[in-house]
Amino acid sequence: MHEMAMVRSVVDIVLEEAEHAGATEVLGVCLTVGYSRDIVEDVFESMFAWMCRGTVAEGAVLHLTRVPFTVRCEECGRIFPVNTRCRDTPRCPQCGASHYRLHSGMEFYVNDIEVKTDPTAVRALAS
Repeated sequence: MHEMAMVRSVVDIVLEEAEHAGATEVLGVCLTVGYSRDIVEDVFESMFAWMCRGTVAEGAVLHLTRVPFTVRCEECGRIFPVNTRCRDTPRCPQCGASHYRLHSGMEFYVNDIEVKTDPTAVRALAS
């Protein structure tokens, strides 16, 4: 259940940013997750909802964007997708080289947090 630690990190970030923004409610959270993170989306979303109970983020909608594996050819610089389940070494579709570095698929970050604030609330600023 590695999802639990990942969800806990997301919830901590969301709550911290919501407090910083003076949010009365978190409406939505946009999260980018690379395929290498190997999460079960339904489990992740359920844990997110469970961990947000009793907070300003309770009821927030989680929007997950998955990022596939891509590599950058070291010969010509072309970026192309790879199927990690295929045993054949992929070759660059542009130059045929098989030397490349991982370009995407490792992502895990919060893109955006949609919040509702109370416009009548007054916050004291530290002097």
